[in-house]
Amino acid sequence: MGIWRRGVVVGRTCGRKRVRKMIMSTENRHGRSIERKLRRLQNMIPGGAGAAGQVVDTDALFQRIAVYICLLESRVKLLQNVYALFGPHD
Repeated sequence: MGIWRRGVVVGRTCGRKRVRKMIMSTENRHGRSIERKLRRLQNMIPGGAGAAGQVVDTDALFQRIAVYICLLESRVKLLQNVYALFGPHD
């Protein structure tokens, strides 16, 4: 049984671990991480899913997210006002 550490354990020889290190540049790892996070953001907003799960235009995505946040804030304010009018009064 192996342990995960900065690579994949592929076996043991004579009591020592034989480790195959992942060869991936830092830029590629961060790029994939950012793409994955952008896809998750895109899937959170209504109508945000792109073609085949790809992030199409990040500027447009951020604008849609900003509009969606404003919409959610206005809904919260509306519900607070409704509660203030019709909620329990002491």
